Amino acid sequence: MGLFTPYKRADEPGDARPDEPAAAAPASTAAQQKKKAVPTPTRKEAEAARMERLHPTLSAAEQRKRDREARTSAREEQFRRSEERPGRALLRDFLDSRRGMAQWWMPVIMISLALALAAMYVSPEFALVATFVPYVALAALAVHIFLLWRQYKQLHQERLPKEPLKGLLAYLINRIISLRRFRMPAPRVKPGDEI
Repeated sequence: MGLFTPYKRADEPGDARPDEPAAAAPASTAAQQKKKAVPTPTRKEAEAARMERLHPTLSAAEQRKRDREARTSAREEQFRRSEERPGRALLRDFLDSRRGMAQWWMPVIMISLALALAAMYVSPEFALVATFVPYVALAALAVHIFLLWRQYKQLHQERLPKEPLKGLLAYLINRIISLRRFRMPAPRVKPGDEI
């Protein structure tokens, strides 16, 4: 008796037939009523729209403007990359933290040249003396650059021993003869600050 279990029929109440799927939920009427506002584009139309986005048809003026913007952005990116080099950043901070005549060399030389030219019309004797003033100013600038370069090389060796010095002397000269407010990139340290 315990060995045999009676066979149940599949159609008895309370049992679902194994081959019948569960009752499907009623379909949403809102989804059936919603229609597309725009028909789906064909493959050819979609490819044409994509190519127009990638390679738009531009007039000559628009193309020149786009080329000019691309060149400007490439120049700015190259400038930004070169200015981010650690040697240049350290040199900028080193020069911008200096007090004194560092930023006034170019105005001094220009004024002395103008005075020398004006002196020729006033007095020939005074003009002879005035012509030496620009040379004295240039010699003083050369000595100043030499001393600054020596100081910077020591600082560079302490802080960035593996970084090359190539191109930094020309960068120092270019920055030292510029007025502080016109230096690019703008100074981020004040005169007298420790770097």
